[in-house]
Amino acid sequence: MEVHYARVTNSLIGAGGATRLYGEALIADIPGKGTFYLLPVKHEKQGVLSQFWETAILLTLGIKSSIGMLKTEDFETMRKASGWMRLKTFSGSEYPAMISFHDESKPKTIFEIDPRRLDKVFPGVRITGLEIQITDEPVSTVLRDRLPWLNTPVGREVFERDPPGKQRSYRDSPLGFKVTEAHFFGDGSR
Repeated sequence: MEVHYARVTNSLIGAGGATRLYGEALIADIPGKGTFYLLPVKHEKQGVLSQFWETAILLTLGIKSSIGMLKTEDFETMRKASGWMRLKTFSGSEYPAMISFHDESKPKTIFEIDPRRLDKVFPGVRITGLEIQITDEPVSTVLRDRLPWLNTPVGREVFERDPPGKQRSYRDSPLGFKVTEAHFFGDGSR
């Protein structure tokens, strides 16, 4: 993945920033056990899907400024960053949304994985943390080959949805009822 950060000048509130995430969901193949995917979004307690990597990378680099308040020295820190780093988040235990499929060829078989309970799906496997690597390698483009249904024409639904008239709040809907093909890609790669 690749994240671009920009300072927004002439903002009505006096400061501003913008991000653009390029890339696709990360594929975690566990030999002999299966595969799960780390989406470029997180599943908030309130039920919404929101940015994950854009803030987590700043925290990992030790940048305390928010996206809208980035300083010149923060951009310099980003430019100088290199190598492997343990991912940091506000709570220290946040992760991007993690999903898997009972059958990868059938998107409606999607299910969410609780990162704290990865062993429920993959016995003997647990997450002790995530690391990122700052590199100049190109953004990967293998996900559409791995999950060809991501190439479905716009307007054709591939995930499960509630039938018309069903009264369930968005918050109470499982991840599989919220996610779209776009959630597998950064906002700059959709």
